Amino acid sequence: MISLDAVRDELCNLFKKQFPDVEITINERRSAVLEIRIFFTPEVFMESYVNSITGKKSFALVQGAKRIWGYDNYRYWHHHPVQNPENHVPCNEPSLKKIVDEVQTVLTKIKCLNRDRG
Repeated sequence: MISLDAVRDELCNLFKKQFPDVEITINERRSAVLEIRIFFTPEVFMESYVNSITGKKSFALVQGAKRIWGYDNYRYWHHHPVQNPENHVPCNEPSLKKIVDEVQTVLTKIKCLNRDRG
Protein backbone atom coordinates (compact mmCIF):
# COMPACT_ATOMS: atom_id res chain seq x y z
CA MET A 1 0.00 0.00 0.00
CA ILE A 2 1.08 3.55 -0.75
CA SER A 3 1.49 5.86 2.24
CA LEU A 4 -0.86 8.76 1.55
CA ASP A 5 0.76 10.79 4.32
CA ALA A 6 4.19 10.45 2.72
CA VAL A 7 2.93 11.38 -0.76
CA ARG A 8 0.91 14.32 0.57
CA ASP A 9 3.78 15.68 2.65
CA GLU A 10 6.44 15.29 -0.04
CA LEU A 11 4.29 16.72 -2.84
CA CYS A 12 3.10 19.70 -0.81
CA ASN A 13 6.62 20.43 0.46
CA LEU A 14 8.10 20.30 -3.05
CA PHE A 15 5.44 22.60 -4.49
CA LYS A 16 5.66 25.07 -1.58
CA LYS A 17 9.45 25.19 -1.98
CA GLN A 18 9.33 25.92 -5.74
CA PHE A 19 6.07 27.90 -5.73
CA PRO A 20 5.74 29.63 -2.33
CA ASP A 21 2.56 31.51 -3.25
CA VAL A 22 0.42 28.60 -4.44
CA GLU A 23 -2.90 27.69 -2.88
CA ILE A 24 -3.19 24.00 -1.99
CA THR A 25 -6.43 22.13 -1.30
CA ILE A 26 -6.30 18.59 0.07
CA ASN A 27 -9.11 16.06 0.12
CA GLU A 28 -8.53 12.68 1.79
CA ARG A 29 -11.26 10.05 1.74
CA ARG A 30 -11.55 6.82 3.70
CA SER A 31 -7.80 6.84 4.39
CA ALA A 32 -7.43 5.40 0.89
CA VAL A 33 -7.79 8.27 -1.59
CA LEU A 34 -5.82 11.50 -1.71
CA GLU A 35 -6.72 14.37 -4.03
CA ILE A 36 -4.60 17.51 -4.06
CA ARG A 37 -5.17 20.63 -6.14
CA ILE A 38 -2.39 23.16 -6.38
CA PHE A 39 -3.57 26.46 -7.82
CA PHE A 40 -1.13 28.67 -9.71
CA THR A 41 -3.92 30.93 -10.98
CA PRO A 42 -7.70 30.50 -10.78
CA GLU A 43 -7.57 28.88 -14.26
CA VAL A 44 -4.35 26.86 -13.96
CA PHE A 45 -3.88 24.12 -11.38
CA MET A 46 -2.23 20.78 -10.77
CA GLU A 47 -4.61 17.91 -9.97
CA SER A 48 -3.01 15.00 -8.13
CA TYR A 49 -4.81 11.75 -7.32
CA VAL A 50 -3.47 8.78 -5.37
CA ASN A 51 -5.39 5.65 -4.39
CA SER A 52 -3.48 3.68 -1.77
CA ILE A 53 -5.49 0.50 -2.33
CA THR A 54 -5.36 0.24 -6.13
CA GLY A 55 -1.99 2.00 -6.54
CA LYS A 56 -3.51 4.41 -9.10
CA LYS A 57 -1.71 7.73 -9.36
CA SER A 58 -2.32 10.64 -11.68
CA PHE A 59 -0.84 14.10 -11.99
CA ALA A 60 -2.42 16.52 -14.45
CA LEU A 61 -1.76 20.18 -15.12
CA VAL A 62 -5.09 21.75 -16.02
CA GLN A 63 -5.76 25.04 -17.79
CA GLY A 64 -9.32 26.19 -18.39
CA ALA A 65 -10.79 22.80 -17.35
CA LYS A 66 -8.59 20.93 -19.87
CA ARG A 67 -5.52 18.76 -19.18
CA ILE A 68 -2.47 20.33 -20.82
CA TRP A 69 0.21 17.98 -19.41
CA GLY A 70 0.49 15.03 -17.07
CA TYR A 71 1.55 11.59 -15.90
CA ASP A 72 -0.57 8.65 -14.78
CA ASN A 73 -0.50 4.90 -14.42
CA TYR A 74 -3.89 4.00 -15.83
CA ARG A 75 -3.04 0.58 -17.36
CA TYR A 76 0.69 1.50 -17.47
CA TRP A 77 2.85 4.51 -16.62
CA HIS A 78 2.67 7.11 -19.35
CA HIS A 79 3.22 10.79 -19.94
CA HIS A 80 0.87 13.32 -21.56
CA PRO A 81 3.30 15.82 -23.17
CA VAL A 82 2.42 19.50 -23.34
CA GLN A 83 2.82 19.45 -27.15
CA ASN A 84 -0.02 16.89 -27.40
CA PRO A 85 -1.63 16.11 -24.02
CA GLU A 86 -3.90 13.46 -25.57
CA ASN A 87 -0.83 11.32 -26.37
CA HIS A 88 0.16 8.44 -24.08
CA VAL A 89 3.95 8.16 -24.10
CA PRO A 90 5.11 5.09 -22.10
CA CYS A 91 7.56 5.89 -19.32
CA ASN A 92 8.78 4.77 -15.91
CA GLU A 93 7.12 6.13 -12.80
CA PRO A 94 8.40 9.69 -12.33
CA SER A 95 9.60 10.95 -8.97
CA LEU A 96 7.53 13.67 -7.34
CA LYS A 97 10.52 16.00 -7.74
CA LYS A 98 10.57 15.32 -11.50
CA ILE A 99 6.85 16.11 -11.67
CA VAL A 100 7.28 19.41 -9.84
CA ASP A 101 10.26 20.39 -12.00
CA GLU A 102 8.35 19.59 -15.19
CA VAL A 103 5.33 21.57 -13.97
CA GLN A 104 7.60 24.58 -13.56
CA THR A 105 8.91 24.12 -17.12
CA VAL A 106 5.39 23.82 -18.56
CA LEU A 107 4.13 26.84 -16.62
CA THR A 108 7.03 28.88 -17.98
CA LYS A 109 6.25 27.65 -21.53
CA ILE A 110 2.62 28.69 -21.29
CA LYS A 111 3.72 31.99 -19.77
CA CYS A 112 2.02 31.33 -16.46
CA LEU A 113 5.33 31.97 -14.64
CA ASN A 114 8.26 34.27 -15.09
CA ARG A 115 11.57 32.46 -15.60
CA ASP A 116 13.09 33.99 -12.48
CA ARG A 117 10.42 32.58 -10.18
CA GLY A 118 10.80 29.41 -8.08
